[in-house]
Amino acid sequence: MAADGAGRTVRDAAGHRSFVAWGDYRYLKIAGGLCGISVLLYAVSDPVHGHRGNTWLGYTLGTVGLALIGWLAWYGVRKRQLADGRGTAQEWVSAHVYLGLSLLVVATLHSGFQLGWNVHGLAYVLMLLVIASGGYGVLAYVIVPRRITENRRQMDPDAMQAEVRRLDEAALRIADRIDPETQQMVAQSATRVQIGGSLWQQLSGRYATGMQFGTLGKFLERKAGQIKSDALVSAQQQQETATRQVTLMYVAEQMFEAGRNNKSEELQKLLNTIAQRKALVERLNRDITLRARQNVWLFLHVPLTVALLVAMVVHVVTVFIYW
Repeated sequence: MAADGAGRTVRDAAGHRSFVAWGDYRYLKIAGGLCGISVLLYAVSDPVHGHRGNTWLGYTLGTVGLALIGWLAWYGVRKRQLADGRGTAQEWVSAHVYLGLSLLVVATLHSGFQLGWNVHGLAYVLMLLVIASGGYGVLAYVIVPRRITENRRQMDPDAMQAEVRRLDEAALRIADRIDPETQQMVAQSATRVQIGGSLWQQLSGRYATGMQFGTLGKFLERKAGQIKSDALVSAQQQQETATRQVTLMYVAEQMFEAGRNNKSEELQKLLNTIAQRKALVERLNRDITLRARQNVWLFLHVPLTVALLVAMVVHVVTVFIYW
């Protein structure tokens, strides 16, 4: 189940019917008919030694299954040739999905439910893994693109990274107007912000960004308390030096003005800037996670398909030699 074709098909589904219903469910009907015939033949046949892969029905279903596997594997090459006008991406994806699922029935009945710890069982397990990874790929291309669009909010990853850098520079300028300690903490935070990460972090979405911003947030909270405390001390000193004729209203006004001095205002601007940067970094990392979850199946599906083809060749050769 190929990424390029599936991705285009699902995105086009906003204005057209998706591959699921392509051709009025043509390939679903074909796959259903193939499964129905297989089950019917399996039910009416009565081999002397029971259902096995080396009966006439087993050979017949095995040939059908082998042909399906070969055709489905060819799709990985065929999807790159859709521009020649023979078929469409929707049609090929629809056929790939439904005929791929029909293999579950055809291959299982071919084996007669007689599976063991040998190359034949290995081929069957590999087939299940290929189908499972392909199924995940289809679901990913149905669900994930919409979430990526919603998360980006009309900003591509390059634009988001550029905005993060702009916010970093703005935060550093504001912090420099507060004091050297704050400037140093903001600078360290900017260098430690994690965008992307290991494969596990990308797939799980668990980055260290929250912890890094949490450390800076606690520092800024302490800094806000310190600034407020210094402002109150300054107001009290002004009160002590004032003459006894100064009214309480004047003292209150002085304390209010001290409480909202320039450092307090700059600190509030810094907090707002850091909050914007944190939200943007989280969106950027989420974009990386969504794209990783959308594409990871290919790293399993393609190698498993190659392994299945090799196992099928060994399976067929073994059958002809020993059976």
